[in-house]
Amino acid sequence: MQKKLQIAGYVLFLSGTILFGFMHLAIALYQPHLGGWSSPPGKIATLLNQIDGWVPYVLSILFLCGGGCLILYDLWFSEQKER
Repeated sequence: MQKKLQIAGYVLFLSGTILFGFMHLAIALYQPHLGGWSSPPGKIATLLNQIDGWVPYVLSILFLCGGGCLILYDLWFSEQKER
């Protein structure tokens, strides 16, 4: 069970990192086509609205946080097991 939890944490963290990178690549590629942005939301929020990228962007952050939490839990549990 412990090995599966560790693998799940690494897979979530890696997939979140890749998705986060792809989203920033999409933002960078679409930025020259941006006509203008309003001051309160800013550049990234305006671009995410225009390319409908909020779902994958938030999902990538959730994957990163979830994978990181699973990895930290696994490290903490293995440390407690050694004591």
